[in-house]
Amino acid sequence: MDIQLLPFTLQAERFALPLAQVRRVLPTLKAIPLPGAPAVVAGVVALRGQLVTVVDLCARLGWAAPPLRRWSPWIWACTERRDLLLPVESVMPVRRVGAADWTPAAKLAKVQGNVSGVLRSSDGLYLLYDLDAFLSADEERALERALADHDARDAAE
Repeated sequence: MDIQLLPFTLQAERFALPLAQVRRVLPTLKAIPLPGAPAVVAGVVALRGQLVTVVDLCARLGWAAPPLRRWSPWIWACTERRDLLLPVESVMPVRRVGAADWTPAAKLAKVQGNVSGVLRSSDGLYLLYDLDAFLSADEERALERALADHDARDAAE
């Protein structure tokens, strides 16, 4: 069984997302802060009439934030619970990989963060990131409260 992936880089590390989770790749956007949100939430952006949460993969992995650049791609992805925006350093062309090139995280000795597995490719290894597990249950509740507070402030204005 083949799977289509969108490869991307962050801090010179290679990651990938299942293409089925990717809505589109956008240029850098201006996020507005979201008071009360978890530390891994960099803010929100209004896209097509909805507030989309911007998440910081570097913060989740305990890495220093990359330097700001004038143009960096943002991946607009969907999870089971919500849409997310993921600022990254670069995005590569979509790849189709076979099941033989995939190693689930359960078979690996130690995997950092929410990595669901590793893909072997002719140009190296890619960590397949699990966006559905990006926020913990506590972070998910804190984000819901912060978004509700944001909506309440907007309604009051």
